[in-house]
Amino acid sequence: MTEDRADSERALRQQLDRLWVRQALRSVLIEDRGGLDPTARVILRAVERLGPVRATTVAELTGLSRPVVSRRVASLVSAGHLGTTPDPEDGRASLLELAPVGRRLLDQLDVHGDETFDDIVGEFADDDLRALAVLLGRLNDRADDVLRAAVRRR
Repeated sequence: MTEDRADSERALRQQLDRLWVRQALRSVLIEDRGGLDPTARVILRAVERLGPVRATTVAELTGLSRPVVSRRVASLVSAGHLGTTPDPEDGRASLLELAPVGRRLLDQLDVHGDETFDDIVGEFADDDLRALAVLLGRLNDRADDVLRAAVRRR
């Protein structure tokens, strides 16, 4: 590896670390407005995307442990953010659905997230944003390939 390549990779790692920290801080700011912790938000977003869905599927697809999902789902159901219905394929199991209260909360978080994002990217030219999106897309696609290969090797 050349010195220029090593310097470029180090600079990219540093910037990605900063970006991840800022994403975490952005999440905290948004969650503070909605009163939702990160795990609950991940679960609600998964149910929004997949629902109606079993809690075990949410755990598998999010990487959260089943006990964590089970506890958080119980609190989200109790708070009215999620609803449950019997699974037609297995009456002993339940399917999770986003309840109207949960939908309103996610909509509110989206508005706050959009405002924060607009504040961040407002200074960038359209071409710069497009180029950054393309490059990050390539980086994410490659990361997906590497991670899938690692899982297959296990």
